[in-house]
Amino acid sequence: MKKQLLILTVFITAYTADCLAQTINSGRPLTIMGKVEQTKSFYETATVDAELELANYAASGEKMFRFGKEFQVNMNIMDQASKTILPSGDVLYQFGISCPNALSVNFVFDKFQLAPGTRLFIADALGKEFIGAYTSLNNNANNMLGTELVYSSKIIIEVIEPKAVVGSSILNLSTIVSGFQDLNAIAKALNDSGNCHYDVNCPEGALWLDQTHSVGMMVNGGGFCTGALVNNTSGTIIPYFLSANHCGTNPGGWVFRFRWESPAASAVCGTGLNSTNGPQTMNVNGGTLRSAWAGSDFALTELNTAPDPAWGIYYSGWNSVDAAVPTSVGIHHPSGDIKKISFENNNALTSSSWSGTPANSHWHVPGWDLGVTEPGSSGSPLFDNNRRVIGQLHGGASACGGSDLSDEYGKFSFSWTGNNTNASRLSNWLDPSSTGATSIDGVDPNGPAPALDAALNNPQGVSGTFCQATVTPQFSIANSGTDVLTSATINYGYDGVLNQTYDWTGSLNQFQTEVINLPMATLAGGNHTFDAEVVNPNGSTDLNLLNNTTSSSFIIVVNGQTVSLALNLDCWGSETSWELLDASSTVIYSGSGYTDANPILIEQDFCLNYGCYDFKIMDSFGDGLTSCSVAEGGDGSYSITIDGTIVAELLEANADFGNENTTNFCFSLGLDEYNLANSVSIYPNPANESITVVTDGLNMTKVEVMNIAGQVISSIDVNNTLIKVDVSSVSSGVYFVKVFSAEGTAVKQLIIK
Repeated sequence: MKKQLLILTVFITAYTADCLAQTINSGRPLTIMGKVEQTKSFYETATVDAELELANYAASGEKMFRFGKEFQVNMNIMDQASKTILPSGDVLYQFGISCPNALSVNFVFDKFQLAPGTRLFIADALGKEFIGAYTSLNNNANNMLGTELVYSSKIIIEVIEPKAVVGSSILNLSTIVSGFQDLNAIAKALNDSGNCHYDVNCPEGALWLDQTHSVGMMVNGGGFCTGALVNNTSGTIIPYFLSANHCGTNPGGWVFRFRWESPAASAVCGTGLNSTNGPQTMNVNGGTLRSAWAGSDFALTELNTAPDPAWGIYYSGWNSVDAAVPTSVGIHHPSGDIKKISFENNNALTSSSWSGTPANSHWHVPGWDLGVTEPGSSGSPLFDNNRRVIGQLHGGASACGGSDLSDEYGKFSFSWTGNNTNASRLSNWLDPSSTGATSIDGVDPNGPAPALDAALNNPQGVSGTFCQATVTPQFSIANSGTDVLTSATINYGYDGVLNQTYDWTGSLNQFQTEVINLPMATLAGGNHTFDAEVVNPNGSTDLNLLNNTTSSSFIIVVNGQTVSLALNLDCWGSETSWELLDASSTVIYSGSGYTDANPILIEQDFCLNYGCYDFKIMDSFGDGLTSCSVAEGGDGSYSITIDGTIVAELLEANADFGNENTTNFCFSLGLDEYNLANSVSIYPNPANESITVVTDGLNMTKVEVMNIAGQVISSIDVNNTLIKVDVSSVSSGVYFVKVFSAEGTAVKQLIIK
């Protein structure tokens, strides 16, 4: 079959508290871009005999997919790495590793705790690819981390520690995986399994969707396996994941992927066509081993964090009775491919022993009628006709096109008592209160879907800052219930007052959405919120009130001025960040997270009120916007313009500003108005009782006093060159006086004491 590569990115995922933490875009490693001198010291592993490893792997009969040889080490990277103090005062650590003849390299860190602001990269020494940055967001309860693969034999581990936390990070390397199979060609690829497989969302699997959603793929150092979330008798959901002992028993650095499934509309059902890709982001990093035993080849892991119920996951039930069943089903990830389902419809299971295990410790599947298993399917659940787990895959002969389609599963009933200790049996964990239950059904952490459940989400057009007094809200109505949604009432308004109504009618099946556009609204200047709620679905009561409301915040700047930034980055965009601050030093706009490349132009418009601002640009390395050659585009610069006229800038000649550069600029309603302002005087300023506004030859027609949000608090018509304005009732603060004349308008700042 044609292979469409999907390089595994779930290695890089971790959980902190209840939040998913992934690697962040933090630029490129310094060591592969010539920013610093690369280390010349490399720790070297033994050379791997790929043919021997493949022969041993094939002879084992086990169905874990192995792509690399694991070397166990104990290296304190922060102590053993070479160190360089950067111009910013941050410290760069480099540790080189060489795996002769390796096709890929990945790592497991058994002590992983990065200090805030610290960045970890894993880079090809030749500069062709890298992964990272890992940060303190990847810290987890097990203090472990497994990494993605880098396709090189020579790797540099790079750590950049901010000067404020130097010496605070912990990074100990425990496993180096030297890849002996080319995963770019044969492994972890969508459509890499055989032609006879059935995607789980084929019609044949329609009655097994709950069980399908419990099954996940796991990445263990140098291999792939499958397993499943299982229920327990306590009545409390605990994220237990059942898989095979031979897949490993140190899950702290493993990654568990859920819901990687082809959509039902494009499922491939034994035809040999290419499967359509599914979501790849539902991942959990690491867990704690609770029990394991080689006798029935099981391992039970408690995941570091429960998978998000919003993913649509399920905890399967189980049956601990040692009794053969007439039909059985397997759900798995063969060859690290997207999830598949296999059926044994015609022959009952029989007891067996496999690969030196005790007598009657396994279930023998005589031969699959639809689908098979492959390496990578190891640890996957075997379900009985009541949709309960009765075993996990150990090994077997089945393969697409094979003459022997049998497989061997470690019995759940044998694992229940295991080797008679808490650490070697399932009973203490899955029946913690010793209820004596011999079976239990599965559980959906979300509970059954209600019949009537209308929801609102995704508000648009009512966030950010607007340089006009109007907004046009847009949002989506969704049907989260099982009944078709045909009508609903939407109450909406601004700033907490729901005083307007929109009657929606349509036809939405479960999980379908429709975009609703509301009329334009005109609002005063200042901070606002848009609020909406949906009620009366189908003229009845909504059975889930948790998703009925949506809200969004925004700012209106009356007569706001558009100010434009043109920032020419140097070759190290990841080092650059900037802030725009108002007169009270509040950050109102900011930018960061740019990529490293030849210089690129960043353009952004701001909506600002009249006044003074600071534009602050920062460089984390300490060399400003420099370090590009002339051929690459030269040094960086920026300009800030209003109506095409520059009001602040940094020239290339001044690009080497070190860590930080700040430029102040002020403006009124516009540049013409700014020039007119020279003809207007206000005194006293500061004032507390009254002010006098006088012009030099301009005949005023109106004078307005505005607050910093652009709201007019006083307006006086006038036909003179001088006027006195009472401000005794105005609160202390910063204001603007706007003067109208036949020649134009001018704005002056006023301070009330």
